Amino acid sequence: MENGVLEFDIGLGVGDDGIGIEPPNDDEQMHDGSPNDANSLGSGSGDSAFAYHTYIPEGDLDLEPYEGMEFESEEAAKAFYNSYARRVGFSTRVSSSRRSRKDGAIIQRSFVCAKEGFRNLNEKRTKDREIKRPRTVTRVGCKASLSVKIQDSGKWVVSGFIKEHNHELVPPDQPFRDTVTFDTTYRSNRYRLPFVPFTGLNHHGQPVLFGCAFLINESEASFVWLFKTWLAAMSGRSPLSITTEYDAVIRSAIMQVFPSTRHRFCKWHIFKQCQEKLSNVLLKHPHFEATFHKCVNLSESAEEFECSWHSLIDKYDLRDHKWIQAIYADRRQWAPVYLRDTFFAEMSITQRSDSMNSYFDGYVNASTNLNQFFKLYEKALESRHEKEVKADFDTMNTSPVLKTPSPMEKQASEFYTRKLFVRFQEELVSTLTFMASKVEDDGEVTTYQVSKFGEDHKAYHVRFNVLEMRATCSCQMFEFSGLLCRHVLAVFRVTNVLTLPSHYILKRWTRNAKSSVILEERVTDPFNSYLESHTVRYNTLRHEAFKFVDEGAESVDSYNVAMAALAEASKKVAIAIKKDGKTFMTNGPMRDVSAKGGVWPNHCTGEGQGSSAQQLSEDDMDQKINELSVDLDRANRKCEVYRTNLLSLLKDIEDHKQRLSIEVQNIKLSMKDGL
Repeated sequence: MENGVLEFDIGLGVGDDGIGIEPPNDDEQMHDGSPNDANSLGSGSGDSAFAYHTYIPEGDLDLEPYEGMEFESEEAAKAFYNSYARRVGFSTRVSSSRRSRKDGAIIQRSFVCAKEGFRNLNEKRTKDREIKRPRTVTRVGCKASLSVKIQDSGKWVVSGFIKEHNHELVPPDQPFRDTVTFDTTYRSNRYRLPFVPFTGLNHHGQPVLFGCAFLINESEASFVWLFKTWLAAMSGRSPLSITTEYDAVIRSAIMQVFPSTRHRFCKWHIFKQCQEKLSNVLLKHPHFEATFHKCVNLSESAEEFECSWHSLIDKYDLRDHKWIQAIYADRRQWAPVYLRDTFFAEMSITQRSDSMNSYFDGYVNASTNLNQFFKLYEKALESRHEKEVKADFDTMNTSPVLKTPSPMEKQASEFYTRKLFVRFQEELVSTLTFMASKVEDDGEVTTYQVSKFGEDHKAYHVRFNVLEMRATCSCQMFEFSGLLCRHVLAVFRVTNVLTLPSHYILKRWTRNAKSSVILEERVTDPFNSYLESHTVRYNTLRHEAFKFVDEGAESVDSYNVAMAALAEASKKVAIAIKKDGKTFMTNGPMRDVSAKGGVWPNHCTGEGQGSSAQQLSEDDMDQKINELSVDLDRANRKCEVYRTNLLSLLKDIEDHKQRLSIEVQNIKLSMKDGL
């Protein structure tokens, strides 16, 4: 027998991909049938992967339901409709059922689109109740459904099928994709099981199971079959990235089945092989391993890695070592510096993925036999689910401690799950020790050099397009983990971007990862909205003004037209500002322009010189005084913010020292007790 038995968790839990999912009413059950959302794949715990034994013929993958279609069981009908829904682009829910009057057995079942019905049927009854936080409407009365009923033969037949939806479907050709770990170490390590799970990370960074299999052997044909079968269960949507052990056979199978997927070899598996392949070197040179890890983990660029690598192998005379030559040839598939441009859901380059070889830790060991495994498997799933539920509860019902007065920190605390917020908070607080200096500006994109205070030799470069509110950093942390780095946040700080643009809040890391609510580009506080958009307004105006100047200077006629237009625009802007009860001094960067350029030229305003110019000069002096007063007040506020931040940081350091002191004392006491 070439291939082994494969059994999947078709449901992957309730609402795993977060498209159109709502909590079921009463005894309704929700089943996700939608394409995987890029921001939320991996959210949710898996139910038993051995709960459904569903056979899906390869030729039937594109089959559409029709009246009279037969299934062996109700579960088979449900699985087929879920598969169809995933392919088309919507989610399903078990709706109604009919039971036999004789024995109470279910004889008819209806599966509906998750957007069937309306949520607020009792809204009139509760109109006097204060609604503090209106819920997004996700049920729109969709009529799409599939009904099945049991026959005398015991088979289930489709008795009704409504294909049309009254809402947009998620395009199946846009799987908004995520990262997956394929773990074969359960076969080769102490567990001694031919067991291979597909795992990932949920919105709390916890391991989540996508599916699993038992393989008779580890041939290329077995892996190709396994990947194809799993891909079919995922409605043909391959993962964005996949992490496996360092194995040439697995790589070949992945290249055949997942050609568009970024394949990474587990770095920690290579480190483990290093201890085996270079044991004699480690015995002879105790510092080699630390140097090797530093070369791999701390290189900031490909050039730095190459230089460190060649220096390392020359120092320890390893240039002709076959294993060293092999991993160097494959360096682009395991060295972090070559992989940072792809999403792997890891919070740092040096972090070991929690999903790699850890999902079943504590449940499966060397003495576990196959019969015991199934019971322990269920316990592991239940434990993981309980941990996710607890993390959800903590996120929704407790408030994190804010360390700065930053609106961005408060915003992040309301969006992110607790673990992800703490990680973001670390990056945000770290910006206090970083300096961002403008080094280039082409009118659209501004480049900043960002470095830690006193470490100018180790600088990062951030390119910031203010018009689009998009920034990229040379460290590529956002691309790799989905969280903004301290370097981009430092640039946001110096450019007065006080809240996170919505495209930098990945839904898969938020508390709403399993819901259908789309993050909106919004700031509810008008003051914060003004602060956030001011830089955008200024830079947009500057960008348009540069184009206006270029065109207006083409000829004398265009110059005169341009100056007249500026004069008219100046009057209208002044009127608009008076209506708003504002002055130029409140407009930040715009005030700087007027300060540098002075008032409009007299020939531009159409006024003569003399007393008129003297009057403008007096007004300008008053404006300057007001501006300086505002600047002084702003500087005082900034100093207060920095002082508060510094005190908070010092307090955290002091608390950490205190905890370490307590731990040291406990260790000393335990050592004394042992003696």
